[in-house]
Amino acid sequence: MVRELLKELVVNFQSKDKRTRKGIFFVVSGPSGVGKNTLLNYALGRVEGIYYLPSITTRSMRPGEVQGFPYFFVSKAEFEGMITQGAFLEWKQIHTGDYYGTHLPTIVYALENGYDIVTDMDVLGCAEVMERFPGNVVPIFIVPPNMEALRRRLAGREKDPALIARRMARVDMEMGFIDRYRHVIVNDDLERAGKELVRILEQYSQRD
Repeated sequence: MVRELLKELVVNFQSKDKRTRKGIFFVVSGPSGVGKNTLLNYALGRVEGIYYLPSITTRSMRPGEVQGFPYFFVSKAEFEGMITQGAFLEWKQIHTGDYYGTHLPTIVYALENGYDIVTDMDVLGCAEVMERFPGNVVPIFIVPPNMEALRRRLAGREKDPALIARRMARVDMEMGFIDRYRHVIVNDDLERAGKELVRILEQYSQRD
């Protein structure tokens, strides 16, 4: 598996979506539970020519998820092998002990060959991406309508109170990065917030 991911792209790009300009990398960040993947699902069903870049993770697959969306799932041994081989632009081990990383060969291929990509990424990872590819990145931050709404969303997804508390404890740190983002979307209503994300994606991707 490690050997395959070092050689292969994690996105199946189609030549019809290739642009004459450099590719654009949309990075969506926000606190855990704010609805990043829900908004991305909404937007990607309504825009053309933008590819979702799955992060690679060691966490367990949840109901409704498949290999490649929203993540590419590997074992910890496989992930650590990829770290050793330099396969990641950035990677983190978060509060649950699981690894998350962004596949560098796919990003480089997309940006150099005129393909637009989008992914969700934590604020620290996004900061690294903006430093590495300053001319290609469009950072978008998703915020909840309020902290109680975020807590309810997390409680509906997680059953472990300690895990919910750890994720809520990160929110102040994450919100401290908001001024670094070019666009901020309040996820108070899926239809409204989803349309705003679509507008932002089209605003940049339709440029030659």
